[in-house]
Amino acid sequence: MSNAWGRNILVLAFTAVCVIAVAQEKTQEKPLEAKGNSARNVKPDSRETVKGRLPRYFASLVNSEQRIEIYLIQAKFRNQISELKQQLEKLESKQMQDIEAVLTTDQREKLLDFRDSSRKKRNQKSTTGEGRGPTEAINDSPNQTSSVSNK
Repeated sequence: MSNAWGRNILVLAFTAVCVIAVAQEKTQEKPLEAKGNSARNVKPDSRETVKGRLPRYFASLVNSEQRIEIYLIQAKFRNQISELKQQLEKLESKQMQDIEAVLTTDQREKLLDFRDSSRKKRNQKSTTGEGRGPTEAINDSPNQTSSVSNK
C-alpha cells in the first residue's frame, strides 16, 4: 500500500514540475508584418482580436501567426457553415416527415407513445439525479426513432 502512495506522490510531483516549467516558458511572438496583412486585406487590429478554436492536435504545432491565420479562415467560413447546418436540419426534418408518412395510423400512435415514454424516462432520470455515464450516447433528438420495431 505504501508503494501505491509513493507512486501517487511521485506522479503528483512530476506533474507539478511540468506545470511550473510550462508556466515559466516564454513565447516569442513575431511582430505582425504589414506586407502579409495587406496581401490578405486584413487590418492589424482585426488580426489581434480574432478568436476561434484550433482544430484538434493543432495547438502544439502552430505558432501565433499561424494561429491567427487559422482563426481568420474559420471566421471566413463560419456563416456559410451555419447556413448549411440550418439547411441540413430542415432536410432531416423533411426526411423524418416523409418516413413517418409511410407508417399506418396505428404505427404512428405507437411511435408517439415510444417518444413520450422515452421523454418521461429522461425527465425522471434528470429529476432524481441519475444521469448517463460519460461514455453513453445522448440522443435527445425527437426525430430519432431507433427504439421502434417493425413488428
